[in-house]
Amino acid sequence: MSDAAPSKTGRWRLPAAVFGAVLALQLWLVAGAGTDIPFYDQWEIEGGQLYPAWIDGRLHAADLVRPVNEHRLLWSNLLNLGLFVLNGQWDPLLQLVVVAGVRAASAAALAVMAGAALSRNDRRVAAGAVVLAFLPHLAWHNVLWGIETFVLIFSLLTLWLLGAGRTSPGRTVAGLLAGVAALLAMGPGILAPAALLGWAAFRVVETRRLDAAAWRLAWPPLLLFAAGLALRVSVPGHAGLGATTVEQFLAAFFRLLSWPHGLPLAAGLMNLPLLLVAAGRLGRRRRAAAGEDFILLAAGWSVTVALATALARGGGDELAVGVPSRYVDFLVLLPLANVWCVVALVREAAPRWRSSVRLTAAAWGVFLFAGWLALSAQVMRGIIRPRLHDREAPVRLVREFQRTRDPAVFAGQPRLLVPHPQPAIVLAVLEDPRVAGHLPPSLQPARPLGPLSRAARTLLGR
Repeated sequence: MSDAAPSKTGRWRLPAAVFGAVLALQLWLVAGAGTDIPFYDQWEIEGGQLYPAWIDGRLHAADLVRPVNEHRLLWSNLLNLGLFVLNGQWDPLLQLVVVAGVRAASAAALAVMAGAALSRNDRRVAAGAVVLAFLPHLAWHNVLWGIETFVLIFSLLTLWLLGAGRTSPGRTVAGLLAGVAALLAMGPGILAPAALLGWAAFRVVETRRLDAAAWRLAWPPLLLFAAGLALRVSVPGHAGLGATTVEQFLAAFFRLLSWPHGLPLAAGLMNLPLLLVAAGRLGRRRRAAAGEDFILLAAGWSVTVALATALARGGGDELAVGVPSRYVDFLVLLPLANVWCVVALVREAAPRWRSSVRLTAAAWGVFLFAGWLALSAQVMRGIIRPRLHDREAPVRLVREFQRTRDPAVFAGQPRLLVPHPQPAIVLAVLEDPRVAGHLPPSLQPARPLGPLSRAARTLLGR
């Protein structure tokens, strides 16, 4: 419980500090490693569809929610189209600057939700943990591309509004709106109502009652889940990426649950604190601590994301060797929740066991930190430092391709320097007369920068 009610001004200082810290650190990475070269799906979604349709005057509202693989990207499309129109130019570097603000807002919202029922000092600790979790290097794919950001904040709002507080008509309506927004943000949006349904089942088992309170918890996510199924898209070409055996699925699932270690055998130890807290509640051996419901809900959503990812991508190569960085912003909620549970278990330990519990908690913390440190070193050595050393490498490649039209330019190049696995898609955008005057600045250096592009580069010191 809170030890003091903050003033109207004071209550925003901590989330503002989280927002500012995450934003500054992310902009640092964007400044040092970001480019204005579109990456992978951006060539098709934006350069091949969105901007030409706008220029032709044939863009309709339905086009903004048209499926892209398994996803609907309404908010990303609106943001990118708005920047394109205001700037008069396609500029992925500008997009990265704006998306940094969205990701920082997600971190600040998480700090508020996780710390709402905590004391002042505990809120500060929670805020610090969120900043550490949102350091940009481990989620470098989202930071330097940024297409998955909106689903995080909308999903967190859905969980907080519909499952982690007293129900009220206003809160329910707001939660439903947030849930619909998450469904239109990206595929994982449907997993927020799935986690809420799991939470409703958890509460039924915990209270031993199937009553009106359980129905109030269950009907909003049921409605959202039904809407998500109606919006769901099956991509036949992705069928081969899914897990085809139980062994494949379990290996991928436990690998995701073990982040930051990325070792399936580490999943049990990484999530032991969470399991103990949840089992204690189900067995009625402990009472929920202040703010615990949201922590368990956020962890449940993260587990659901891991489950769906293992099913849909467990047969591919990427999950056979590690956890792709684009999943980190979803998975990081799980170690955060486990840290919260470790603190709760230490505080609840009986006096005669407290020293042993503290020692065990410290050992678990060292285990978590060792995984984080090892993964950080790997990413810095293999991704961040090379990119900081030669940020312009992808720019040079695409310029050479633009000049020669020869796909051999990309032959033998590292995957992260190749703008798209199918050069023909890149070429189609480069040769489209509708976007010829609106290409990213690096691909039309003779043209003046758009006003927002100038502002972004000034902010980044470039």
